[in-house]
Order: sequence, then structure tokens, then C-alpha cells
Amino acid sequence: MARKLIALLFLMLFSFSFAFAQNDELFNYHALNLNLLISNKFDVVPTTTDYFVDYVAAELSWYPLEDYRQKVDDITTEPKSKFADDTGFLFEWKAPGETSFYLEERANVNAKNEFLFITRKVGFPIKDLDPDYSEYLQPQDIIDVNEDIRQKAFEVVQGEDDLYSAVFRIAEWVENNVDYDLSTITAEANQKASWVMKNKKGVCDEITSLFISMCRSLGIPARFVTGISYSNINLQNNGWGPHGWAEVYFPGFGWVPFDVTYKELGFVDATHIKLKTSLDSKETSINYETKSRNTDIKPEQLEFEVNVLSKDYLVKPVVELSAGVAEPETGFGSYNLLIVSVRNLKDYYATTRVGLANVNELEILDPNFQSVMLKPNEEKKLYWMMRVSQGLSNNYVYTFPLKLTATAGEKAEAEFRAAGQYDIFSEEYMNIFKITEQPETKPYSQNVITVCSVDKSKIYLDESINISCVVDNKGSQLLRNLKVCLDRECSTSRIPEQETSRYGYSKKFDTLGIKTMVFSASNELVEKSYYIIIDVQDKPLIEITNLTSPESMSYEDSSEISFFVKKKSNTNPRNVKVRVEHEFVREYWSVPELEMDYNFKVLLKGDNLNLNKNNFNIIITYEDAEGKQYSLSQEFYINLNNPTLWQKINIWLRVLEKNITNWFNNI
Repeated sequence: MARKLIALLFLMLFSFSFAFAQNDELFNYHALNLNLLISNKFDVVPTTTDYFVDYVAAELSWYPLEDYRQKVDDITTEPKSKFADDTGFLFEWKAPGETSFYLEERANVNAKNEFLFITRKVGFPIKDLDPDYSEYLQPQDIIDVNEDIRQKAFEVVQGEDDLYSAVFRIAEWVENNVDYDLSTITAEANQKASWVMKNKKGVCDEITSLFISMCRSLGIPARFVTGISYSNINLQNNGWGPHGWAEVYFPGFGWVPFDVTYKELGFVDATHIKLKTSLDSKETSINYETKSRNTDIKPEQLEFEVNVLSKDYLVKPVVELSAGVAEPETGFGSYNLLIVSVRNLKDYYATTRVGLANVNELEILDPNFQSVMLKPNEEKKLYWMMRVSQGLSNNYVYTFPLKLTATAGEKAEAEFRAAGQYDIFSEEYMNIFKITEQPETKPYSQNVITVCSVDKSKIYLDESINISCVVDNKGSQLLRNLKVCLDRECSTSRIPEQETSRYGYSKKFDTLGIKTMVFSASNELVEKSYYIIIDVQDKPLIEITNLTSPESMSYEDSSEISFFVKKKSNTNPRNVKVRVEHEFVREYWSVPELEMDYNFKVLLKGDNLNLNKNNFNIIITYEDAEGKQYSLSQEFYINLNNPTLWQKINIWLRVLEKNITNWFNNI
């Protein structure tokens, strides 16, 4: 009897993601100490021989930001510059003798590869969002929101009540459905999120823009992050270059990074240097200004240099992997199923990406990489369906080694054997071993459209808002016992095929914030939702405080009137006009939008006063966002002390002059 040989098939690693590089790669370290240099050259170019340059400035808004994973030791600039939190570094050249300029910014940054510790479930949708975050829900020029984006986002998160899971689903959908494609780069600008949704391709900025847009359409605050990161396939600047990713706000915890391009969901590796956050992806990193005649500015690109000063240790395991197969022995042409358990070792939400290496003569029918989100200490299962080649030799028993690696280097192995005399299993049989963890979607839902509209997206406390919703049955089945709800206000409907039903609601709110309401339609065939986002504001309110003025003054005295104008509402008063009025004193100020307290001062001289008691009035007018006007005023008095006869004559003459002028003006 001939001895059958056992053949061990060798692995062919499927190289795709940064997460599975060799251990000496920078993104596998927990923390990096980095020295960052940003520099720029630009010229002020004369357009004629008769030119003049009085002032040149450059405002660099890229600088390392501090957050839970990034600390900045120090920042220096050359030449010296002025710094402001909202604009960055201002470089100035006054009356320069040259037309070529150079600036640089240098910083030492400690960046970490860590999750933000979200230890408990944050509910979804976000019902009462702090109004301070409302701007991170608004559509922008590039990060726009249209109905296609809304409907796809609603579909992706259908039935979800956990914010982390909802955001992960959106990121996973974008990762799996939008291709990274350098051909989308244009000379003018990035493509809009709506374009990316339609064409299903883009570069990092565009992929991130669509992810942010889908989050915002669901009432989830998200912002664009620009910075520098490392890639082991980038041959320029030693692998370092500009990059864009997103941050999502989790109420009660903070901003969580999601880099869909690098497939880092809920974290970013230590090579990510965060330099700027913005509402849109088209904001510039540097702006130039001149006070000159007959000149143009010719800027060069920003230059970057990153040096690694030190590394600490390789990232530690976040999850534990274990693996097995449905059948330890199969025949040629048989299906088999790899079952992988992934357990979160941490007491906070975490994500990982598990990769399966290719094996000769074994067809892996699922994607080699699968991402998974895990709640604190949660365990989930992943599955890879595979099929043994039919063209193997009956003279051998084949052993198939299955090797898995996760993001932080966690590993697991399994194996099975195949031979001609072993049983052959069908794909249907293997599906029996799968445990369904996600709720099943109802197929008829694709034939039903739910849409809502509101008469206004911003309202004041206790103001009514009208909501109109539609359920459109585009399919061929009658929808019986359809439960239609706006949050907890429900009714039962019957919608025949190819017909539409309309529903109207009126709502008031007694608390401030961003309110998300869910309109839903469901029965045994359908489960559809639509999210309505309302910004509930208070009416703008201003008060005058800390008013100080002298009770009395002599004719020769000088003094000061001082008062604060304070915002008492969450809403910012707009077009604020402040006046101080007296018979001989007039002062006027204008503030486009009152975002903070302002201190107003009036220098007052005794010779500006009238005899006896002088009446002063502070008058303030302002508007709300819709242009409705409001006003308030406050009076106070100052006495003139014991004027001499000559001083009284001067005052009488001034009053007479004023009265004569008014008389002529009236004529």
C-alpha cells in the first residue's frame, strides 16, 4: 500500500494595510517624539518698475494642536511672530527692503496611538445636543449634504441605538464602497461629498468629506482635521506628507478620530500630527497680505520635514484572537468556514481590523480584511468562507494553515486538512455555523421612501414648528398595519402599492439644544427611518452691567464712564448698536455679533456738562438671526458742582448755540 504524502502549503501574505507592516514600522509604536518643521517661501513680484512695498504679512494657521493623544513641548518661529488661537501665527515685515520672504515654524510633538476611553454607551440618535456644537452639523461648500447622502446614511444605521456603532457603520460603509482614486484630484478644489457619493471614488480629503457629511446628516457632529502623517508607500519626504481625517464628537467624552482612508476607525496611529480642525475641507493653511503698489504675491508650496527623536514601545494588544474551522477535514472542492473570536481586552470601546493571509489552492470567498467594533470587554465572531481547489492530487493529504493578524499585532492560527477521500460540504451547510449578530434587514424596505421637511430648521423656545412627512410605497405589495411614528407619537396606516401617505405634526420644545427626532415606518415587511434635526435657541438677550460713573464733577475735572454689555442668552445677538447720549456728549459703537462681554468707556470732561443735573442714557439695539429688532436702555445722572459765573456763562452760550443750530436745522 502506497504511503500518502502530507503537503504543507506555504502562505502568501496579502499586503494591503499599514496595520500589517513589519514591527519596525513607525505606526506600530505606542508613542513617537517628533520634531516638525513647516517652512514656506514666497515672493512679492513687481508688475511694473514703479512699485512700492510698505507691509507684508503671512498668516500660518497650521500648528500642532493639543488633545488627548497629542502634546506639544514647544513651538518656535523664524522670524518671530504673533500668535492667536483662532488664526495661528502672524509673520510681519514692515517696510521690507527685500521682495523674497522665508518663514518657518518648528515644534516638538509627542503623539500617541490611543483610543479615547469611551466606557459606556452613548445613545443614538443624539436627542439633546449642546448648541455649541450646532456648527458641526451644518452643510458646507465641499462637505455638502443632499438627499442621496441622507437616505444612504439612514439605511446604513437602520435600527442602531448606539452612537459608536452608528459611526463605525458609516465609516465601514465608506471604506467598503468608495475607492481611493488619485484621478479625482483637480487643480481647482476637492470634489464635493455629493460627487463622491455619486461616483464612489476619491482621495483622502474627499473620502473623509463624505464620511463627515453622512454623520452630519444624522445629527452627529463631525469636523475635518488636517495634518501630517506617515506612509510606508510614500517615497517623498521620507514617507511624511499632508493628510486629512475626521473627528466625531461623543457627548460626555469628546472628539474621537476616524481615519477612513487609513482604515483606523476610532483612533489614529502615532504618526498622525494634528495641525488644524475646520468645518470644511477647503480651508487654506496659509494666507498672505501686502500693503503695496503694482505687485503680485507668488507663493511656493508649504514644505514639511519630520524627524523621529525617539520611540517608546510597540502598541500593546487591544483584543484577543482565537480561531477554529467548522470542519477539520474536507474533500477537494469542498467549502469550509473559518470562525474567529475577537474579544476586547479593554474596558472601553475599541475597533480592530483582522486580516487573513492567502493560501495556495484555497479560495477565500470573503474579503481578506474585516473590521470589527467591540464594546467594553465584548466578544464577537468573524467568519471567512473558503473553498478548496478541485484540481488537487489524490496522492496527497493537504494541510491548509490559516494565519490571522489584527491591528495591534495580535495573532491567531487554525488549520484543516483536505484529501480526496474526505467529505465534501456545501456553502449552505457552512452557513449553519454562522451566528447572526446584526439585525436582519427587511428586503421590502428598499421599495419604501420616507422623507420629512420642516418649515424652519431653527426655532425659539416654546415656538411651534410644523413637520411634514411622507411614506411612499413604490413597490407592488400592500402595506398593512404600518406603524408610523414621530418619536413616540404613533399611528397605524394602510398604504396600497404605488401610493403615498402624508403625515403632519406640530412640535414645541422647552429646553435648548439640537433636537433629533426620528420619523419611522415599520411592519413585518418594512423598517425605514428619517432623522429630523431642529436647532432650538433662546431669543437673544443683552444686559448692561458694572456701570460706573462719577456722581458729580467740577467744571475743570476729567473722569470716565465705564460699563459692560453682556450676552445673557446662548444665541448671539447680531448687529448690536451701542449709544451713550447726553445733551453735549455722543458716543457710538457697532458690534456685528456679540459673542463675548464687551467693556465700553467714555472719557468725560466737566466742561461737557450742563448746569445742575445731567441726564445720560445708554441705548442698545440689536437683532436676532431673522432680523427682528430688540432694544434696552439705562439712565444715570451726573451733577455739575458749583460752577463759577464765568463757567455758567460758557454753558449758557453753548446751550444757546445748540438751540440756534437745531432751529436752523428744523427750518
